[in-house]
Amino acid sequence: MNSYQKGRRAEYYCKELLKQKGLVYVIRSAGSKGLADLVAIFPLEKEIWLIQVKTGKRTPSIESLKKRYKALKDLEGVYTVHAKLMVKKGKRYIITDID
Repeated sequence: MNSYQKGRRAEYYCKELLKQKGLVYVIRSAGSKGLADLVAIFPLEKEIWLIQVKTGKRTPSIESLKKRYKALKDLEGVYTVHAKLMVKKGKRYIITDID
């Protein structure tokens, strides 16, 4: 099993752990090379978690990982959320509000 497969398996496992805790909305960013592997949305609490999943025998210390992924912390704050659809019409995509 290569490192991508191990990471994917860990992400799915973490996603299931969150669902077992009652979370309904957990989105996996497939093939993510970005900051967050999972996005967990708590509609009642109006809260969003951006989660980076790490696994492996050579995983760095928690403190070094916290420094490496500090940009996730920088994303904390209050945001306005808009519900949108992107729909392909002909050769173009249109963005529309969900009323």
